[in-house]
Parts: sequence; C-alpha cells; structure tokens
Amino acid sequence: MSGFLNDIKMTVVGLLGPVVLRLLCLTLRIEEQPAGSSRKLFTEGPRAIIAFWHATMLVLVYQGRGQGIRVLISRHTDGEYIARVIKNMGFGVVRGSSTRGGAGAMINMVKEAENGRFLAVTPDGPRGPREVAQSGIIFLAKKTGLPILPIGLGYSNCWRLPSWDGFRIPKPFSKVVLAFGEPISVPSEVREEELESYRRMLEKSLKRLSADAEAAAVQ
Repeated sequence: MSGFLNDIKMTVVGLLGPVVLRLLCLTLRIEEQPAGSSRKLFTEGPRAIIAFWHATMLVLVYQGRGQGIRVLISRHTDGEYIARVIKNMGFGVVRGSSTRGGAGAMINMVKEAENGRFLAVTPDGPRGPREVAQSGIIFLAKKTGLPILPIGLGYSNCWRLPSWDGFRIPKPFSKVVLAFGEPISVPSEVREEELESYRRMLEKSLKRLSADAEAAAVQ
C-alpha cells in the first residue's frame, strides 16, 4: 500500500509541480546578465552542457522549459520527483549519478549530445558536498566536445529548505538574477590527471557567478 500511495504522490507532484512553478515564476522579476542570454543560447547556440548548483535549479527549469534539454537526474527518490516535474516542462531525463548508474548515465548523455541536444548537469549533485564541483561533468565535456556553460543565480528573497544543498525557492514577487559565465572547453586530448584543473576552474567560476548574481539581486 505504501508503494501505491507513493506512486500517487509522485504523480500528483509531476502534474501540479509545473503549474505551481509557472505561477510562481510569473510573479518574479527575472534578470539575465548579459540580458537575453537564454534566448540567444537556444536560438544561436552553440550547444553546451549547462552547469549550475543543485540548490538553484528551480528558476532555470522555468527559463529552459520546452527546449528539449537533457538533464542528468539521480536515481534517488528525490530525483524521481524532480524528473516527474521537468518531464512535464519539456525536458528529457537521463537517470544516474556518480554513485548510482553512473557509467550508463554517462553513455546516454554522450548519445544525447550526439543527437544534437543541450545537456544540463548540477556539478555538486546529487548528494553534495554543497557547491563543490565533481569531476563527472568535466569528463562529460571531454567526451562530447561540448563546452560547459556555468550559470550562477542570486535571489533578493527566498526560502531555503533544510536539505543537504539548502535548496532555494524564490519568494513571490522577488528578484532573481541569472549570471551567465564564459564557456569552459575541455579538449578531448586532455589527460586524466589534468581534469582536476578544469574541475577547479568550473567550481571557481560558479562561485564567482553566484556571488555576482546575489549582489545584483539585492540592488
């Protein structure tokens, strides 16, 4: 019975989540730096692996809706809730992580890139440590040839959930700033021992962009 009730709960979340998210985001003042970055990205390219901290995904899901982006989502229960919601907002889902189903997920993400899709990864997911980039996204960039596009988010006012990542939900009528960084390309010939420098580069970029976005959001 508990499994049946859990399935019902997941179905309800999958159906109502997109509605609630759209209604919330319609009240927000969403600002991109540089202005029009998401529109330019999806209309002019180039394709990329979009990278952002796990706690900040909510508004990015809204901004990227309907673009067919393939998102790497964990096989954990909370990942299932996220997968149900974003599927109903026009995303594709690849299940797996660095700890569960990682090899298969990586192969599937590479295939999605070969099929011309944008990819999205939270470098600190699915279980942290918070805002510490893992190396999986660097390996994915090396294999696909796609640049990593880091995006930092800042909020003028938000709720923080008591989760490992401090998941953020912007409060209605607040301001949210998305700071788009410079793409990070990982050459295919890079040796394994050199990947760490790219991991540090991505982590530093995301932290700087997040700080810039936070400062801009309260102005």
